[in-house]
Formats: sequence, C-alpha cells, structure tokens
Amino acid sequence: MVNIVPITKSVFLDRKWLASENYVFAAEYATATLAIGEISQAMRSLPLGFIKHEGYFTLIAILGLQQGENLFVNKKGNWITSYKPAVLRSYPFSLISGKEDQMLLTFDEDSLLNSELSPTNSFYDESGEIADELSSIMSFLHEVYKSYNKTVEICKVINDYDLFEKWNITINRGDKEINVEGIYKINEEKLRFLDGDKLKFLQKISALGLIYGHIFSGTNLSLLEKLANHKDTTRISTEDNIANVQQLFADDKDSLDFSNL
Repeated sequence: MVNIVPITKSVFLDRKWLASENYVFAAEYATATLAIGEISQAMRSLPLGFIKHEGYFTLIAILGLQQGENLFVNKKGNWITSYKPAVLRSYPFSLISGKEDQMLLTFDEDSLLNSELSPTNSFYDESGEIADELSSIMSFLHEVYKSYNKTVEICKVINDYDLFEKWNITINRGDKEINVEGIYKINEEKLRFLDGDKLKFLQKISALGLIYGHIFSGTNLSLLEKLANHKDTTRISTEDNIANVQQLFADDKDSLDFSNL
C-alpha cells in the first residue's frame, strides 16, 4: 500500500523522513516503468517490454509472472540483480502532475511503517528551504521524468510505424505453462523491412537504441523463469518442513507430561 502526499512547507517543515533500507515496498510490483536513459543498463539484467496505457505505449521492466509478484525482490527485501529501476530507487519520493502541468514532489507516508528505525532526514533546513538531499532527489526525479516523456514520444513514433505486436510470453513454472499477457514487443520482421527514411528518423530520435535494447533484453526471460521456479521450490520446501514439524506434535502415540517436574 502507498499513501502519497504532496510535500508542502506547512505540513513537512518540522518532519523527518527515512531512506528505504530495502525493496520490500516493491515486493508486489509485477512491472516497473522505465525511461530511455535507463535502457543501456536495464537491458543487461531485466526483461524489457511495452505496455499500452490510456492509448499510449511505454517501456517497462517485467518483474513477475502475475499481479502481486516481484521475482527480483528476495525474502529479505533485497534486490537481487545489478540494475534497479529509477522509479524504485527514488522511493519514498515521486513526482505527480499538479495544476497547469506543475510537477509536485510527493512522499509516501506509509514508508515510515516499514522500518523500526526513527526518521532522521529533514525535509527542510533551518532556514525553511528544501534540504540539500531532498533537492538532489527532486533534481533526479525531474531528469527521470523528462527521460520518461521522451520515451513515450519515441513509443508513439514506433506505434505510428506499426512496429508493436502482442508478446506471447510462455514460462515453464513447475509442471505448468504460464502465459504472461498484456505485454507488447517489437515486430522484428516489420523492422527489417522498414523503409530507409523511417529508419533514419528512428535513429535521429534515439529510437533504435531503445528498440535493440528491448530485443537484446529478451534473453533475460530465462532468468525470470529460473527465479520463479527457485521461489516455488523454496516455498514448497518450507511448507514441507512446517508440515513435518506439525506432524511431530500431532502424533497421538506420543505425549509430553510435565506434571512430575
């Protein structure tokens, strides 16, 4: 759960915040939005695809095989691959659109519920100005937001060129085949026969880097499969151990008598 609140001086002047110790907050995120500026690193460890939302396409990292599942966060809440999406690294802060397209810095109030530590970071300094650390976070988020908008614009051109197609992802999970739906990919056949002028334009707007980064990242689907099966094997093993312990105490042939102690 999240409880996003815009940061204002009247509410946050004397308050403190705490940087997230881990990624427990993202344990149920099956996808994460990405920006084009992240693709050179993200493609190395995450499978990347596209989703269609409110009529436009955007780039995402595929993190799980079903809603409420993030296979890249382990039981301890640690992120297990080298790259972490920027939208998650900035937690508990994010940007939202306000009136007249003004961007508002927000804070997740529920982030303070995930730690036993006391918050120590100030929102505002002694003179009532935004604290330096928070100012740096805000600058980072503005850069991510600009990169994200550029990604949406690039995806619009890709869609105009009819290069998106539904991605039929099938993962073997145990003895079942899991179909992941709602994800799109680049139609490589159409890309191969795209006319020269359109290819030049894609190159001009940095779309080809995004396209080939996405295609290259497809090899990471095998990692997704391994993580899913490892998670299930670990869960089953834990359940078996619990069942064995319960059976020990449920056995009618044995009893414990403390009356003579």
